[in-house]
Amino acid sequence: MSRTGWYETQCVSWVAHYDGAGGNPHTLVADPRTCRWTTGVADRSWLAIGVFETSAVAYLLHPEHGASGCAPGSYVVRRQREHNGREARLVVD
Repeated sequence: MSRTGWYETQCVSWVAHYDGAGGNPHTLVADPRTCRWTTGVADRSWLAIGVFETSAVAYLLHPEHGASGCAPGSYVVRRQREHNGREARLVVD
């Protein structure tokens, strides 16, 4: 995994859109100077869309699933993929 272009953040939002389909907003929130985010990431599965590092609890918000607390650490944010036999497709969430 390579990382470049880190940004300090209090709030980062993204909406996952795949093949013209809509998706739900995902929002990362954290206290000032405790979290940083980058989209300069690549993995072998091509599912990673970002990485964040937090030194205090951060929260990942989703309108259908609510808030998930993220303990201090490093996290890779990936798209979700479903498999049906030999076929795979990205999940629009």
